[in-house]
Amino acid sequence: MDGSLEQNEKKERLGWLDFGKVMGILVVLLVHAEGAPGPVTFYGGMFYMPVFFVAAGYTFRCREGETYGSYLKKKVKRLLAPYAGTSAFLWLFFWVKDSLLAGTPGDLKLFSVLGVLYSRNQMHTMAYAGENPVLLNLLNAPLWFLTAMFLTYAWYGFAVRSRRKYVLLASGAVLAVLWHYGTTFLLPWSLDAVPLFACYLAAGELLREKKQEKLLGELWFLGLLLIVFLVSSQLNGSMNLSNGNYGHSILLGLASGTSGSLLVFAAGMWLEKKFPPVRKLCVLAGQETLTVLCFHMFLFMFIRTGASLLGLPGTLTRGLLVVGSMVVLTGAGWFVHHRGWIIKKKE
Repeated sequence: MDGSLEQNEKKERLGWLDFGKVMGILVVLLVHAEGAPGPVTFYGGMFYMPVFFVAAGYTFRCREGETYGSYLKKKVKRLLAPYAGTSAFLWLFFWVKDSLLAGTPGDLKLFSVLGVLYSRNQMHTMAYAGENPVLLNLLNAPLWFLTAMFLTYAWYGFAVRSRRKYVLLASGAVLAVLWHYGTTFLLPWSLDAVPLFACYLAAGELLREKKQEKLLGELWFLGLLLIVFLVSSQLNGSMNLSNGNYGHSILLGLASGTSGSLLVFAAGMWLEKKFPPVRKLCVLAGQETLTVLCFHMFLFMFIRTGASLLGLPGTLTRGLLVVGSMVVLTGAGWFVHHRGWIIKKKE
């Protein structure tokens, strides 16, 4: 979602990188639409969030002369501004719908506001035996990713400015592991998980720095990746990064997430080579994954209501949820992001 933000906009976008992000957001839609068969959600669940972090690492740049403050300001604009704007819109919509129109305008949905501020779907992992209510209850559950990505960028950007980059990253990862196995409590803004997410960024940056993209076209390497992905996935079990579920092992989770992301990128490279027109579609959809992430559950609500009124079967409804939200939100995002350019061209 933010994986291509570090690219120079004057340069040509990488279609295979956008393909990876598109595959990630499609799995998100399939999971939330509850319409994908088990293998899709199981194996897709291994990479559908990591792929965005790995892509972010690949496009990460520490520009010469750029201060850490300037670096953070760009991330605030790219990630926290959409988070705040989307959260405010959804809160206002449901306040009007559930409070104002119901004759209780004083109900300000303060619990939902707490969820927005905390930016975690729940306060404890699923292993917690006590009450664990949903905090992000305004169809805004996917938004946790934005604050998590912001803090991951903040931590990674700080680490790379140090001569002991990998010492800092490794130390942070160890602390995150100790926290995970020592308590069920989830810190706000995914702070407890950020050092682990930074490992995915490091993998993506290493791929670019070592110029190893060519390996993604080598059959022996792809075979090795596939073995690592399948074995680590089976051994580790299902993951859900949003609520601190890394499966049976964090290390296996990192292995399956990284290998799965690289396999998807390799598939994108193959498609670019064999079917060049696919690249334009991937670029179009890839640069609007943030819009799809922010608003798809909100759009789901209207699609489900319309499908119910029309008496559409469940299978068709779930297909409409995925395809409809992807097309509508990608188009809407493109229009908003390019409208200024269109007006200027006409003038």
